[in-house]
Amino acid sequence: MFIKNVEDLVIYKIALQLASEVNELVQKIPHYWNNADVRQVKRSSSSAPSNIAEGFGQRFYPKKYLYYLNIAKGSTDETKNHLKKLRNDGHLDTEVANAYIKKYTDLSVRTLNLINYIKKKHNILL
Repeated sequence: MFIKNVEDLVIYKIALQLASEVNELVQKIPHYWNNADVRQVKRSSSSAPSNIAEGFGQRFYPKKYLYYLNIAKGSTDETKNHLKKLRNDGHLDTEVANAYIKKYTDLSVRTLNLINYIKKKHNILL
């Protein structure tokens, strides 16, 4: 399948859906606006699809594309960290948090796979 736009990328679809779900999830936390961890998890979860999209716009410049994909991967890992902290602090149900942590782990692996594919395809050593 030829990828014509960012919406064709599986990692973009997953990242966008997860960002929406995490936003809904943390709004259920009492006094969520006062919680710095909640604000951070919302930012990092929305950063992943944004950077995937921005990188896709640079796909004809492989090093630039990789730059944005690495930021997106970092955002997925940051989101996992915030979810763990919210879980450990008792703000999120353990099972629910663990399910999202697992989803973000999968997204991180998928993003890394795309990074490695692009590096190999273009013979880029970073």
